[in-house]
Amino acid sequence: MLATILGANTHDYADIMEQVWAFRHRQFVERLGWEACRRADQREIDQFDGDEAIHLPLIVGGDVVGYSRLLPTLKPHLLSDVYPHLMDGAEWPRGPRVYEWTRCIAEVSDRSIAGVPISNILMTGVMEYCLVAGIGTLVVETHPKLVNLLLTTGWDVMPLAAPSMLDGSLIVPITAKPSMAGLLRHHELYGVTGSVLDLERAPGNPFAPVPLQRLAFAEELHGHIEYARIAGE
Repeated sequence: MLATILGANTHDYADIMEQVWAFRHRQFVERLGWEACRRADQREIDQFDGDEAIHLPLIVGGDVVGYSRLLPTLKPHLLSDVYPHLMDGAEWPRGPRVYEWTRCIAEVSDRSIAGVPISNILMTGVMEYCLVAGIGTLVVETHPKLVNLLLTTGWDVMPLAAPSMLDGSLIVPITAKPSMAGLLRHHELYGVTGSVLDLERAPGNPFAPVPLQRLAFAEELHGHIEYARIAGE
């Protein structure tokens, strides 16, 4: 399941978060070669891992096997503080329902959940979380080839600027908007059934779980069988 941990509550999940920091170091530094993020303690942590961050670790058999992070755009985030040059002077969406999607990766393995590869569970879980949390737009800095993946899996994608070279790779800033139709597209493509989330229910969670049947933009899909499974009807 895809766990949800708010930055302000990481002390309540110390064991999982230690796995997260080590997982990020293995994947981004050792696997992808992000040398600027290398740490002697092999824990990949940056200045954005504060109280406002939303951590989404994918856990199988007690192990973190995938991960994504969401950052509020009304606070410092990567596009505002590290990569503003990608926008070439243009503005980008910011607001209480706009988050930046960062550090998304799954381990390379044969592991699966109910027969579904972990990478597909991770991508499905991010869209589902956005829907139940009321996040309407994600800002993403990614490789152009991943834009096609988002489009084919049901995200409403809009480029924010032309692609730029960053550390030898093409990067393009985009927005990606979730929808119930997009979530159902994930389920159909990947063979996912039901919710993939394990939502944090701590009192300090501003994103208390919202049943999908209460989302106004989902009303048109009430007759869809898979919608009923996800919403628990």
